[in-house]
Order: sequence, then C-alpha cells, then structure tokens
Amino acid sequence: MPDVVPIAEPSLEPLTLALWTAGVLNRWRTVIVSTICVLVLALLSAVILPPVYRVTVSFAPNPSSSSKLGGAISSLSSGALSSLAGGMGLGSVGGEPTESPEFYAELMQSRELLTRLLLTKMPDPRKDVRGDSARLVDIMKLRSTDPARRIELGVKELGKSMTTESNVRTNLIKVTVENRYPTVASREANAALALVNSFNLEQRTSRARAKRIYLEGRTAQAKTDLGTAQARYRDFLSSNRQWRLSPTLSSDEETLRRNEDVASELYLSLEKQVESAKLDEFNDAALITVVDSAVTPIKPYWPRFSLLIPGAMLLGIFIGITIAGVATVYTDWSRREPMAARKLASAIRRRKARSDVPPVARRA
Repeated sequence: MPDVVPIAEPSLEPLTLALWTAGVLNRWRTVIVSTICVLVLALLSAVILPPVYRVTVSFAPNPSSSSKLGGAISSLSSGALSSLAGGMGLGSVGGEPTESPEFYAELMQSRELLTRLLLTKMPDPRKDVRGDSARLVDIMKLRSTDPARRIELGVKELGKSMTTESNVRTNLIKVTVENRYPTVASREANAALALVNSFNLEQRTSRARAKRIYLEGRTAQAKTDLGTAQARYRDFLSSNRQWRLSPTLSSDEETLRRNEDVASELYLSLEKQVESAKLDEFNDAALITVVDSAVTPIKPYWPRFSLLIPGAMLLGIFIGITIAGVATVYTDWSRREPMAARKLASAIRRRKARSDVPPVARRA
C-alpha cells in the first residue's frame, strides 16, 4: 500500500506592523469618511450651540489690623502678659486663616455666595429695553419652575462656569467666569467681587465687635485686680513702716510691689487694645484690592475655529485609523479562524433577527 503524503496547508503570514499599516492604508476611505463626519459634527455644534464668553478678574485680600496684633503682643517684655495674650487668642502668629488665598478660593465656590450671586439683579440681555434688569437665576436657562429647584440648579451651573485659582506666594486670587452673554459675564464677575467685599466687611466688623466686647470685660476685670493689688500694697506699707529692717517683710513688700506692677501693666495694655478694637470696629473694613476688574468681552472664547477645525480633523483621523486598524485585525483573525468567525457572524445575525421580531409575535 503506497504511503499517503499529507497535503501541506498554505502557511499564513503573521500580522506584522507593516501588514497592519498596509491594511489601514487600503481602508483610506474609512479614514476620510470619519474625518469628514467629525468635522461636520464640530461645525454643526459651533453653529447650534450658543457662544461662550470668558472674563477673568483678580484680587488680593488686605490683612486687617487685628491680624497684625499678634506681632505687637509678642513683642511685650512681660512673660505673664504674653501668656495671657496667648490665652486670649490674640497672640497667633501667621495671620488669620480667613485672610488666606485658599479661603477666598473656597468662598467663591460656597453655596451662600453663589446663591446671593444668583439673586443679584443685572441688565437683561434677552430684552431690547435698555436698563431693564433681571435676576441672574432668571437670565439663566434652568429647566424648572420650582424656585428652590431653580436655585439648586443655578448653584451647580455657576459652580461649573466659575473657576478660581489662588497663589499663596503672591497672595493673589484669580476668578474666571464663563457665560453665553458678554455683558452678563462681566457683570457676574464684578458682582462676585462685590459679594466677597461685602462678606469681608461683615465678617471682620463682626469679629472686631466681638473682640471689643471681650476686651472690655477683661479690662474691667484687670482694673478691679489692679485696685485690689494697690490696696494690698498700700495696707502693707501703712501697717509695716519699718519693713526694711525685716527680711521677711522686705520679701513680702517686693512680692506685693511686683504684683501691682504686673496688674498695672496688664491694665494699661488691655486699655490700649480696647481703644484699638473700637477703631477697628468702625474703620477696619479690610476691603479687598481689585487688581483686574471685568470688562465686557468682544470676541467669544468659544467657538474658536482656529482650534476647532484642526482639532476636529485630528480627532476624525484618529477615529478613522482606529476603525481601520480594528477592521484589519478582525480580517486577519477571520482568515486564521474561519470557523470561529462564521459562528460569530451567525450569532450576530440570530441576535439581530430576534431583536427585529415584535414583542407580541415573540410572546405568541
């Protein structure tokens, strides 16, 4: 019986980078169609979607005189006074936390400030009547009729359209506002600065008032302690006229005199601080320093066709190459595994045929 010689199957060349590139180049029409589709969608979005205007403002918080009080108190020579000032909370070094740039960055995103900004009136760009104003929450297109829900949606929209950037080294805060109306964008940014300024005034005036009330109580107590120390020292001198002849009486006299000096120095220091707190309450507004205020932009920030068209073309080319590359890999796999490819195609056809059957006929 003659030997059976097996027929050798044709060898399949492995998929290399060169073959994959050739497959992608053979599908150049896919890349062109993908690029055209993405470019058309980008142009349609630029035409359909409203333009966006962007403004940027910057400011720096001014330190209040109360934040400088810690350095003045720390320079006092008496250790007792320094420890007392620390216990009073007046000897903190490094300034107030509410005067840091990070605090103002968080304040710009707070719900309270955004809610006040939504309720601020500004010129309505939707009407031709000059001087007509409306609240910002009414100018924004919010899909709700419930006032509370509109405020909630408005806070979310403002949080997205308003970004802040703080610089600890320069103590500068930059606020960027985006809006579809150029006049509203500038008014919104300036209104936000005004609200920050108002908060600054309210918060620091309230703090100065609380400090004044506290210092007045401490001054009254210090005055009483000074009177008591002076009375004890006076009674000691009137009762012990020959105290210099006795070491014990001399030590007592030194202790009483030192207590009187400490009480006198403490009372005078607190009295000066009370006067300073009274001035702070009425004069220390500690307003922010506006570095750049908002002006109405002329050119929209978006769409920018100089960036939109090249970006859309690059994205379309990338998507087209991806689709062509996947198709090349699938074709090579189908050539290597024809049975598996047929099973996959059959399963897809059955799935499609099953989805095309109406639900009523499927139940029957």
